[in-house]
Amino acid sequence: VARPVSREVTEYVEFTGNAAAVETVEIKARVSGFITRIHFADGQNVKAGDPLFDIDDRPYRIARDQAAAEVAKNLAELKELENEVIRNQALVPRGAVTQEQYEIVAARRDMAKAMLDKARASLAQAELDLGFCQVVSPLDGRISTRRVNVGDLVSGVSGSATPLTMVVSTDPIHVYFNADERSLLVSRERAIKDFRADSAAGTNVEWRNIKDLAIPVDLGLVTDEGYPQRGVLDFVDVAVKAATGTVRCRAVLANHDRLITPGMFIRVRMPFGDPTPALLVADRAIGTDQGRKYVAVVGPDGRVEHRTVTPTFVDGGLRVIGSGINASDLVVVGGLQRARDGATVLPTEAPMQP
Repeated sequence: VARPVSREVTEYVEFTGNAAAVETVEIKARVSGFITRIHFADGQNVKAGDPLFDIDDRPYRIARDQAAAEVAKNLAELKELENEVIRNQALVPRGAVTQEQYEIVAARRDMAKAMLDKARASLAQAELDLGFCQVVSPLDGRISTRRVNVGDLVSGVSGSATPLTMVVSTDPIHVYFNADERSLLVSRERAIKDFRADSAAGTNVEWRNIKDLAIPVDLGLVTDEGYPQRGVLDFVDVAVKAATGTVRCRAVLANHDRLITPGMFIRVRMPFGDPTPALLVADRAIGTDQGRKYVAVVGPDGRVEHRTVTPTFVDGGLRVIGSGINASDLVVVGGLQRARDGATVLPTEAPMQP
């Protein structure tokens, strides 16, 4: 026999969900050319800015040099025309040059300015294309498999660009799950009450975002005992699904060891209500008689009494009993099948163990 464990417990509701990357980027070629080098191994961790692919840049270097030469040519023409405008401007008052001739020269100068701006834009585009010849990682995370090999010709044409690989972020990570609206409302009301209780100094505390409430979410993988991971609810969808009465929710949690990968099945647990005093017993102490749940209690005279109980959820490996026993009762935890109702036994007391 053992005495029930008495402590404060919080009721939880459980859901199932799936992990998802916070950021997912499909990397495509932005210029056309042959792949000359690949800098990563499939599945490795990468940092933002790490080189991934090299595309043959020789045609783009030539285009850059041509654009730079065009800029130099247009700059020289503009200087010549500016000097000519200055000379003609001084000759107009003396009648050596007509106003019409001066305006023609000024218009040619303005056209040269426009051509110089166009040439500089072409140079900027050429330098941009040259930079696109080295494909780098846009974020910190884990890279997928390569979809091309050295020597492959890739296209950077908009609308038909060649996919090269994919990068996903791994820390932190999101977990999506569908929660019933009642559980979500109860958890939110409890969090709002705790949030506003923080205004002990009389400050008017208002919440504007579900993330502000810091509603805790416990998570566990299929191989975990219990819920060892702790996250925070940071998003609730804008509408409830009328057919199921559920709403899509999202939790965010740290994933420093990168154990959780996108798509993994995740068990989710959210607090439901405030902490309340409760009595807990081991599951092995609960018997079933034609659908009725009972425990065997040994009285001071050694007589066994079967009491109907209402088991609820599990907390710390022990089952919370809603009603039917007292904290001082001696509950049979070993040999329940031999403890018949009304029988007299010689009990040996031990601590209540999960």
